[in-house]
Amino acid sequence: MARTKQIKPETLFFPKRLMERLNSIKVYPLTLVEAPSGFGKTTALRHFFDSQVSGTAQIIWHTFPSEQPGASWKAFCELIGLFDPDSAQRLTAAGPPDEDTLPEIERIFRKLRCPEETYLVLDDLAAWKLPNAGAFLTALSGHSGEALHVVAAAQFLSDKVRSFLVENNCFLILRESVLAFYAEDIDAYYRQAGISLTATQLEEVMRITEGWVMALYLQLLSFIESGRFEDVGGIQNMIRNALWNRLSAFEREFLTMVSIFPRFSLAQATALSGKSAEETEQLLREKRVFVHFDRETRRFYLHTLFKNFLTEQFELLPEEKKKAIYLTGGDLAEKAGDRVNTLRFYYLSGEWERLLSLPLTSFEIADVVDEHTKPMILDIMENTPFEIKRKHPSAMVPLAFTLFFLHENQKLLALKEEIQQVIGQSDLPETQKNALSGEMELLLSFLEYNRIDGMSARHRRALELLNGPATLISVKSTWTFGSPSVLYMFYREIGKLDHELAQMDDCMPVYYALTGGHGSGAEFIMRAEAHLMRGEPIEAEILCHKAMFTADSKRQNSIYQCGLFLLARIAILQGDEAMLQNALAVLMERSRQNTEDLCRYTLDLACGFLYLMLERRDEISPWLAEGEINDKRLVIMTQPFAHIIYGRILLERREYQKLLGVSEFGLGLSSIFPNLLTQIYINLYRAQAFDAMGKRPQALKALNSALDTALPDGILLPFAENYEGIKRLLPDGDCDSKATEKIAAFSRTLAKGLAAFVRKELTPREKEILELLKSDLTNKQIGERMHLSPNTIRNFISGMLEKCGLASREQLKELQREK
Repeated sequence: MARTKQIKPETLFFPKRLMERLNSIKVYPLTLVEAPSGFGKTTALRHFFDSQVSGTAQIIWHTFPSEQPGASWKAFCELIGLFDPDSAQRLTAAGPPDEDTLPEIERIFRKLRCPEETYLVLDDLAAWKLPNAGAFLTALSGHSGEALHVVAAAQFLSDKVRSFLVENNCFLILRESVLAFYAEDIDAYYRQAGISLTATQLEEVMRITEGWVMALYLQLLSFIESGRFEDVGGIQNMIRNALWNRLSAFEREFLTMVSIFPRFSLAQATALSGKSAEETEQLLREKRVFVHFDRETRRFYLHTLFKNFLTEQFELLPEEKKKAIYLTGGDLAEKAGDRVNTLRFYYLSGEWERLLSLPLTSFEIADVVDEHTKPMILDIMENTPFEIKRKHPSAMVPLAFTLFFLHENQKLLALKEEIQQVIGQSDLPETQKNALSGEMELLLSFLEYNRIDGMSARHRRALELLNGPATLISVKSTWTFGSPSVLYMFYREIGKLDHELAQMDDCMPVYYALTGGHGSGAEFIMRAEAHLMRGEPIEAEILCHKAMFTADSKRQNSIYQCGLFLLARIAILQGDEAMLQNALAVLMERSRQNTEDLCRYTLDLACGFLYLMLERRDEISPWLAEGEINDKRLVIMTQPFAHIIYGRILLERREYQKLLGVSEFGLGLSSIFPNLLTQIYINLYRAQAFDAMGKRPQALKALNSALDTALPDGILLPFAENYEGIKRLLPDGDCDSKATEKIAAFSRTLAKGLAAFVRKELTPREKEILELLKSDLTNKQIGERMHLSPNTIRNFISGMLEKCGLASREQLKELQREK
């Protein structure tokens, strides 16, 4: 019996059919090992790679811990970066898999490069908590790395996805039936552990375990100790009877304590055990069936079944004992720099003062905000006694900043006075009180968005109190809330654009001094955009380059992206294909570099607008084309910009009733933080929709609303972009002849520029018709000269207009004259 106890039964034997099937992974781009916890997926894979593959190929193994999906995506991208850094960068920029990013992720996988034989093992993929795991695995199975074999160990895959993958012969699935032990497997397994079973015993253990390797191991332990099997029902009871009840009190307490960590280091385990590092490691390795070691992160983690069991044991402890363990865990997490678990453990320990005494920064707290930490932050802010807050005033502003990220602005406003009292009544020196008050002023300036003067008043007060830079805002963070246009953000009052531009010139230097240059170049971009809107592309381009150089000097990528969007619009106006292609290419590259959540959809917005102009509608992101504009993708400040694009899409689809209904919502959004550009565009769309429906009075009312908003500030470009749809209405609108002519001239310039991108080669006969058009001949006259009917000439001209991307024969004649 003593010899039997020393053997590691779980590593001695695996079903022969399983090892044969594992060898098949060498010919598949992706293999899924799919079975519930307890079937030994990880152990079998470790044994296979150690015995069959090690030394002949690169093995990249990653076990996913239970953490935020964004962290898991980052880890996955880093794994790809080990053999294809360029694809890894593109995947990082695309963002975690969801309905919006999966098409781009799939395109990246199709271009994946893997120069040497590599096995990428994604263990415990279920811990990633992918909402669309099937679609992600489908995309991953289509990777182009000929030498790459991906193995995913998981517990899920929909029948629909599984069927698709099997039919396409690109996916190997190893299910629980392959992992399960049959009678002959169990007999051989137990024999190698030194135990010969009778036919009755074999039948009994088969019935109890159903072939689960974990259950077989637990029953083996029981049989070694007592000479019989435990017919107790359920894996948790097996763990209790075969293992837990046989552990010493010390071992039970130690394992229960480490179970609060998703993963733990040897140093943390040693601190909890109170023994030496060598003794602690030996203790953990003795339980290696239940305690695993991740070679990549050098962290221990518990088998899922065992962790679930220990969690139940932890909940049975007295409340004070649990709090004491959490407090110790918080200390250990803090020493390890594990901010997420430090905050969580101190919170659960009830020692909120320990949490508040941490050297918190706004960014560290904001980084851990998710659906799990939100209740914690709100609880702390609302229910921590005032006296404790007063002792730790430095924590108040970072926590308040978290409320802003949680979209809890009302709670932030409600707590504003208390926070100011906390700072004022604290024991800090006056200079530190002023600094905290300055940070609070900067935070409150966000609640004044997009009133330039209101925000700047807070900024000036903050700078005065701080007497130097603030710590609240990271210069690395996005400045634009994901918008591709600064003018869109801050153009809010009719007839006040020049005043707002002057305010930006005056106020931004104050903000730069306060934040170390955050948003540098914004005032130049806004003025450049105003030039373009007024029909001054040369001035716009000069100032745009100045803005982009300024932005890059401070690494302000979001401002640089706005500059690229503006350059692309200038390129379209000027018909400069090289300039457009360069702007789009760099815009895409810069978007890959900016992976903040606020900027995930900036590229979609910019390209959506540009692709509409270029008649490349099929390339617009599906979410935008279908109007899925919501808080999940865009913050409230940026959503109205998406309505500029979606409204145009509905107009071009001739979905007039839907456009009129949706536009009411868009106008409502644009009035929250007044966005006049959105209101101008939407009213132009509404005018065209009403006109198409035969409702001219309503059409004129919408057109006049756009004119009354835009003309006082000289805004012309939106009218030029919509000229063909509004030109019949303009003579009766609130627009004098001079303004009308400016709009018409701007429209002709734009049409000429667009023709350079969408024009196709004309046939000789079409060129002959085009030559005759410049003489202002009618269709009948052209037909007589060419011996064709007027209807045939009309059809020719319609085809030519479509080829050239133009809307009228007047534009076609103008194009011929300019040539």
